[in-house]
Amino acid sequence: MSLENFTINKNIKLPYYYQLYESLAADIRSNKIPEGHKLEPEMVLCDKYGLSRITVRQALKELELSGFIIRERGKGTYVRKKVETLSLQKVSSIVDELRRGGIDTRKKILKKELVSPDYKLIEIMSLNKSEKIFYIERFILAFEKPFYITKAYFPYSLTGKINNNILINNSFTAIITDVLNFKLVHSKRVLTADVPDKKTAELLEIAPEDKQVINYVQTFWTIVYKNKNWIIYFEEFFNSSQGKFVFEKTY
Repeated sequence: MSLENFTINKNIKLPYYYQLYESLAADIRSNKIPEGHKLEPEMVLCDKYGLSRITVRQALKELELSGFIIRERGKGTYVRKKVETLSLQKVSSIVDELRRGGIDTRKKILKKELVSPDYKLIEIMSLNKSEKIFYIERFILAFEKPFYITKAYFPYSLTGKINNNILINNSFTAIITDVLNFKLVHSKRVLTADVPDKKTAELLEIAPEDKQVINYVQTFWTIVYKNKNWIIYFEEFFNSSQGKFVFEKTY
């Protein structure tokens, strides 16, 4: 899909903002829209593609969250220059990024079980009390050292193809998009500082004399399955002394 011949397809259930997002993202990836290029103003995009301003703003917001563009007040919207090697927006695919950089990782499955959601998960994932959760706890090592822990929460009805072999050999991003063939329609990530519990501190090799703070990342992915929105939820725990997140903006 390209903006050169982009039109809204009203015969599919994919939201209009996401169709525009996909087209812009594809043109940016292929360098049809080059780094540093200034995008047309919102109202021009609205008129050109027959979309509301809310729809265009949502598409641009998703592009910004995904690291494709930067928006500068009073100046406009620009295609981001690829200055960072790893962005926060890619944190759930960090294993793929390391592999592309030639760095080997190793995964350990700590838990894989069917559980009943607590009230926190029911609210976060918009579940019914009777629905079950497929819970996966995975430990990632890089350079044979602890890197991070992921706790993944899938609605059980979506997880028929997930087994140990898939969990060991794929990132969660690849599992969702390639193995399960789900279409992501929205993502949100929240980074906060937290204090590790005893188990987390031991796995990440945080000694008692070390700084007792971890980077805690919550990730919310929305997919569409059988004409219904589903939330897949992740919690990730990083030793703050072993790495950092970089937010960079060029003025």
